[in-house]
Amino acid sequence: MPDVKLLTGHLLTIKTISELFPSNTVMHNVFWEISKQFPDGFFYIDLWPFARTTLVITTPSGAAQVESFDLAVPDSIVHPIETITGGPSILTMRIGPQWKRQRRALSSGFSANSMMALAPAVAEEVAVFRRLLLDRCSGGASDVFQLEDLTLRLTFDVIGVVTFGTKLYCQTRNNELARAMRRQIEWTTFTAMNPLQRYLSLRPLVHWINGRRMDKYIAVEIEKRFEECLNTQVDKDPDTQRYPSTISLLLDEMMQQDDGVKNLHKHKESLKRTMTAQLRAYLFGGHDTTSSTLLYCYHLLSAHPNVLEKVMAEHDNVFGAGTASREHDLICENPNRLNQLPYTLAVIKEVLRIFPPAASMREGRPGADVIDEQGRVYPTEGCNVWSLTLAIHHNPKYWADPEDFNPDRWIVGPEDPLYPVKGAWIPFQHGPKNCLGQPLAILELKICLVMTLREFCITPAYEEWDVRHPRRGIKTINGNRAYQAEKGGGGAHPADGLPVRVTLRKN
Repeated sequence: MPDVKLLTGHLLTIKTISELFPSNTVMHNVFWEISKQFPDGFFYIDLWPFARTTLVITTPSGAAQVESFDLAVPDSIVHPIETITGGPSILTMRIGPQWKRQRRALSSGFSANSMMALAPAVAEEVAVFRRLLLDRCSGGASDVFQLEDLTLRLTFDVIGVVTFGTKLYCQTRNNELARAMRRQIEWTTFTAMNPLQRYLSLRPLVHWINGRRMDKYIAVEIEKRFEECLNTQVDKDPDTQRYPSTISLLLDEMMQQDDGVKNLHKHKESLKRTMTAQLRAYLFGGHDTTSSTLLYCYHLLSAHPNVLEKVMAEHDNVFGAGTASREHDLICENPNRLNQLPYTLAVIKEVLRIFPPAASMREGRPGADVIDEQGRVYPTEGCNVWSLTLAIHHNPKYWADPEDFNPDRWIVGPEDPLYPVKGAWIPFQHGPKNCLGQPLAILELKICLVMTLREFCITPAYEEWDVRHPRRGIKTINGNRAYQAEKGGGGAHPADGLPVRVTLRKN
C-alpha cells in the first residue's frame, strides 16, 4: 500500500495526486494514477476517518473473483444511489429471493426480440435529436454549444419509453420528471468525504423536493397501470404492445405471485413505493451513462477520421449510399439491419474501453479473500473492494497499445496481439449484478451513430469554449481536454459537457 500516516492514513497521498489533475476529475483518474505504483494490481488505501479502508483491484482475475462472491453494495454507495432512486432498488438490494424475482422479470425486457421491437421507438426519439441538430446548423454550421444538453434529453426520452411505454417529450419541452431527476443527480455526491459538505447544506432539502416531484409524476403512471391491471387490460395501449415496458414487467411479476389481484388491493401503497424506487433506478441508470458514451463516440471519431470513414462506409453498405436522412424509415422497416454493423459495434466497445463511465465497488466480508496472480491473499473483511475499471482497461499487461483508439482490436481473431484478454473489458461488469441495460445501451448507441454520422460533422470546440469561459487550473489529463469529469451522482461525463460545432456534411 502507499505510505501511510498515523493521523491521516492515505488522505495526504490522495490529495497530492489529486493536485496533478483538474479539480473536477472523477476519482477514478486519481486512483488509476496511484495504481501505477502497484503493478501486481492490488493495494489497500486507508481513508480513515471518512470512509472504510478500500482494497483497489486492477486485474481482470481479481475483478472476476470479487464478482463471484456476490458481495453487497457498501453503505457509502447505497446512500447516494438511494437518494436518487428514493429507496432500495435492483441497484442496491442484496441478492435474495425478491431481488432474483425482479431481476428475472426485468431481464425479459432486454431480450434480443424485445430490443428489435424497441428499435423503431428509439429511432423515433433519435429522429427528434437529428432535427434539433439540423436546427442548430440551419445556416450550414452551428455556434459552439454543449452537446451534452441535447444528449441527456435524448437518452432520457429513450429510457422514458422503455420505462413507461409512453413518450416524455423531454427533447422538445420541459419535463418535470426529467428536470427533477437531473437536479437530484447533480446534487448528489459519491466523493464528498466531509459530512459537513454532505449534510450541513441545502442538499437534504433539494433532495426532498426533487424526490417528491419524481414520486408524484411516477405515481400517476403507476395508478394508470394499476387500474389497467385490475381491469385485466395491462399493456392494451398500442404504444406498449410492441415491447414490454418496465412498469408492466414489474406489475406482471407481482400479479404472478399468489393472490396477485388481492395483494394489489391490500398492499397497494407499499407496492407503489417499491415500484417507484425501481422505476427511478431505471430512469437514472438508463440515461446518464449512455449520454456520456455517445458524447465520447463523437469526440473520438472526430479525432480519428480514418475510423470515422470506415464507420460511415459500413453504414453505406448496410443502409445504402445516399440514405443519410432516411435511416429512421429503414430501421423501422427492418431493425435487424442493426445487427449487421460489426465495425460500429467495435467502435462502441473501444469507446467504452477508453472511457468506461463507472466502476464497481462492493463491501467485503469474512472468507471473501482475493488471490493475485502470484498467489498472495488479500482479505476483504472490514474493507470496501473497488474493481477499478479504468485502470484495467488501460493496463498494458492486458491490452496492446492501450492508449490507442483502435476498434480493430474487436475485429481480429485470438491469434492477433490486439485480441482482448478474457475478462479485461468490464464497462458493464460481470456476474449476477452486471448491468441489465447493456443491450439497450448498445442498441441506442448504434441507432444514434447510424442516424447522425453521415449527415453531421460534430467537432469538439474546446479552444473556443475556453476563450469564452476562461478558468484557471489544470484543464487536461494526458493531453485530453475532454477528460472524464464528475457531475454529481451520475457516471463520468466529458468535461464541460463536450462543447462542439456542428456542420452539415457535403454529399
